[in-house]
Amino acid sequence: MKDVIITTCGRPNQSVILKAEQLAERLRISYIKREKQSVHSLISNFNAAVIVVEKDRLTVQAGNGQPPFFFHPNAAMFRAKRFLKTKEDPLVQACQLQREDKFLDATLGLGSDAIIASMATGVEGEVTGIESSEIIAFIVEQGMQTYSSNVPMIDEALRRINVQCSSHLQWLQGKPADAYDVIYFDPMFEEAVTGAIGFDAMRSFTVKSSFTGELVEEAKRVAKKRVVLRIIFAAAVLLLLVFRCK
Repeated sequence: MKDVIITTCGRPNQSVILKAEQLAERLRISYIKREKQSVHSLISNFNAAVIVVEKDRLTVQAGNGQPPFFFHPNAAMFRAKRFLKTKEDPLVQACQLQREDKFLDATLGLGSDAIIASMATGVEGEVTGIESSEIIAFIVEQGMQTYSSNVPMIDEALRRINVQCSSHLQWLQGKPADAYDVIYFDPMFEEAVTGAIGFDAMRSFTVKSSFTGELVEEAKRVAKKRVVLRIIFAAAVLLLLVFRCK
């Protein structure tokens, strides 16, 4: 992880300091003692984005007027609670998800769709999320392991998601045929989504990549049942393309 440092909130306790030191070692980045320095001064002095370890969450600030980036399920919480009551969701329907399915979210982002998929596939299933940005993958992985919604079934679904940092094409090329039941893409994360909650904060950390025919063919090879592609035109019209496999 390049051009990133880690520090603590302004008044850290020993637990927060220890966590910051451990994360710095894990990520192989520098831990900087806060010592009353502002986050903006740290960004300027080190010319780097700053991960701030707080008591209950991690935030990342890159400066340049960008809002802090941190994990929060946002609208996924409404979808998750509705799914608990109705067992219905457009993603689940399009992917025809069943319990025990192995689901790959190849464009994880903030993980909203992976959360619903994890609830649908249950403890018998498997949900993996691929994110090409190291910072986004790290913040989302940490958030999914610690975020509390106060709804046990939602929190359990969060904990089951396996977050991996990789390009989706490289990940698929390294997998055998039929490794997953369903593979899902939401390429909207590769384009600017102005004003969308959470997306403005994460935009400076995204890694742009092309969605190619080679990628679709690899996905069809690795998916046992289907490949689903979600596309939004002009931020209004939703289109789901489904490629049935085998």
